[in-house]
Amino acid sequence: MNSYLETLNLNLAHDSAIAQLRHEVLSAIPWEPTPTTNVSYVAANRLLIIAGQTLTQELRANLPDKILSYVAIPSDKSSVVLNADTYNCAGLVVSGYLGKFEVTIEGASSEGQKNNLAKLFEIETGLFDQVIDCSDQALISAAIKPPGYHYYDPSAKEYPVLDLVPDLIGEFEKPRYFDYNPNICAHGRSGIPGCTRCLDACPTEAIISIGEAIEVNPHLCQGGGVCASSCPTGAINYVYPAAEEQIECLRVILKKLRERNQKRGITLLIFDNEHGRDHVMSCSTQLADDVIPYVVEEIGSVGLDILSAALAYGANKVLLYVPENISGQVVSTVTENCSLIQSVLEQTLCRTHSVQIVHSLEPFYHGQNDVTIENAATFSPVGGKRSTIRAALTFFSELSANQSSVVSLPDSALFGQIHVNQEACTLCMGCVSVCPAGALQAGGDTPALRFIEANCVQCGICSQACPESAVTLEPRLHFDLNVVNQARTQKEEVPFHCLDCGKPFATMAMIGRMTEKLKNHWMYAKPDAMRRLKLCEDCRVKDMFDKNDMIS
Repeated sequence: MNSYLETLNLNLAHDSAIAQLRHEVLSAIPWEPTPTTNVSYVAANRLLIIAGQTLTQELRANLPDKILSYVAIPSDKSSVVLNADTYNCAGLVVSGYLGKFEVTIEGASSEGQKNNLAKLFEIETGLFDQVIDCSDQALISAAIKPPGYHYYDPSAKEYPVLDLVPDLIGEFEKPRYFDYNPNICAHGRSGIPGCTRCLDACPTEAIISIGEAIEVNPHLCQGGGVCASSCPTGAINYVYPAAEEQIECLRVILKKLRERNQKRGITLLIFDNEHGRDHVMSCSTQLADDVIPYVVEEIGSVGLDILSAALAYGANKVLLYVPENISGQVVSTVTENCSLIQSVLEQTLCRTHSVQIVHSLEPFYHGQNDVTIENAATFSPVGGKRSTIRAALTFFSELSANQSSVVSLPDSALFGQIHVNQEACTLCMGCVSVCPAGALQAGGDTPALRFIEANCVQCGICSQACPESAVTLEPRLHFDLNVVNQARTQKEEVPFHCLDCGKPFATMAMIGRMTEKLKNHWMYAKPDAMRRLKLCEDCRVKDMFDKNDMIS
């Protein structure tokens, strides 16, 4: 098994006592993440070129010998004649990934009718393996394009894209970066939309809604990780490697550094393999002696659990190296997570701790972290994402000079409570039936609505489901575990018992409202009809059959 430092493969300076300590600790930490399953691609040489006539000729002339089969159509909005029929290039639609690109085109004589372009060119599979798109605007809008799709600026004078095409012919594998548990997903319930964080964040557009759950296309997913770092429940997890493994590795590293370094503050530099590693390697010997480099696969996978745990374990400064070329959706998600933690730190007055995004490492070539951190958390990352985050953030309250047990959070945060309007609520339990996290519960034999704050993910499904608009959300973080784990009664009423069998089936208030609203309705003019409102569902049917009064 490789050590963490061998895996990192960085040339860190260790000519001072602190740097030597860093080198020794990182060299002794084992690191071999649990492997994940793979996703396969198979691509032949069926290439589609979408370009103007002149550019198409130039691209054809420069095609590598390995490209034996290609099709070219114009990139402008003109028409093209295929097999004596005319087609509208303005209606061109491209979707798919390496080895399986489906392209449709509209028939000029039948507007809106989609025709498979590959089959028009007598490609039996109906699919292209790769696409070179030289349109003025890319036909695939995702911020990160799928493998095999090459968007090429038509005004460029060189053709580097052609060097990429032959390398993508054959069979390929990549890791399956995610795991999804629909049972705890808060995307929707009973037709009511809920959380869309992962869909909004995904820069590859690999995630789609399928009703009350989501579906991730593993061939489009390229492991950005923002789906997992933005998920409030942990329904979608990054598994390359899993967050729990990364957090445990951090816990061990920071624990050993603290033991050897007399509780001196630690600056943790987090960067990723794809976008940050080369730069960090190029300047690794210049980093200040107490900067601890920590590599992740993708910077977007660094969520609240990793950030808050690192701070709680003793890294009083956490730096996320985010180069300028990172997708805007990734930057937005990482920024939101950092802002939430920074807000908690400020409200708890933990001024010794900070988390920040950095675009340059030069400010960290010199200087020392001279802060002394007396206490650090020791919890293990078990119990899921929310448990880890709550344990870490609660630790800040123990360090705090501010003794408040509650801090406010930004809108759409993943922790909080609800408020129930006592006058408006009818205890219909519609909110209970749709809550995806078990935060709302019925009172059993007692007509009551109970709420467990620790479970609430602030998805808003309950407020949308309430027919009386009686439920509102309040994002916040309560540090007292006894409060957040306790079922709190939001509303409770006296039960109404069936007039025939005595079973409690509604509330006094609900029966009172119904009889008041229906007392002048013609269907309830007969005394028997009004009385049936006060019977349970079983006795009501029995009474209607006994009196042969099914209509009324």
